[in-house]
Amino acid sequence: MEQLINPIWKNFNASLEQLVCRKTNHQEHCQDILQDVYIKIIHNIDKVEKAKNIKSYLLKIADNTVTDYYRGKNNIATAFEDFHEIETLEPAVDENLLQLADCCLRPMIESLEPIYREALILTELEGLSQRQLADKIGISLSGAKSRVQRAKEKLKEVILNCCSYEFDKYGNIISCVKNPSGCCG
Repeated sequence: MEQLINPIWKNFNASLEQLVCRKTNHQEHCQDILQDVYIKIIHNIDKVEKAKNIKSYLLKIADNTVTDYYRGKNNIATAFEDFHEIETLEPAVDENLLQLADCCLRPMIESLEPIYREALILTELEGLSQRQLADKIGISLSGAKSRVQRAKEKLKEVILNCCSYEFDKYGNIISCVKNPSGCCG
């Protein structure tokens, strides 16, 4: 078992810790949850080994563990204390993903209605927080959050209409075929 966990810790601990700490914004909770993540990894080591994208699978375990932690009865009050300090729970920025987004997703984003296009470009590509978006365009924070969420849903529709996707049991894309009707880009 140790020979399986050591490579996981070596290769993925930094990413797991970054995700958990970013979502909790509380060092003690972060370490507690990270410990729970590794317990889940150990209990599901056979599934981890079979995953086609181990990093993605481990990050999903971590994300679910954060959610589970704050759903626990003993942690409800703490969750409200911590979450009111967090504007958005944003993932770490990967430069390769930004290049992919700019190259491939930009034309799809550009096809959206102006209010949704602006919301996605400012928050997802230019890195503004949802609070900064709200301030910039003069709407409430909840309005900005709703607008970004609707924009993401509309972008998802565009993406799904562009290609036919096949997913594995973990939700990872395993194949993609461009639809004959083509994409907007």
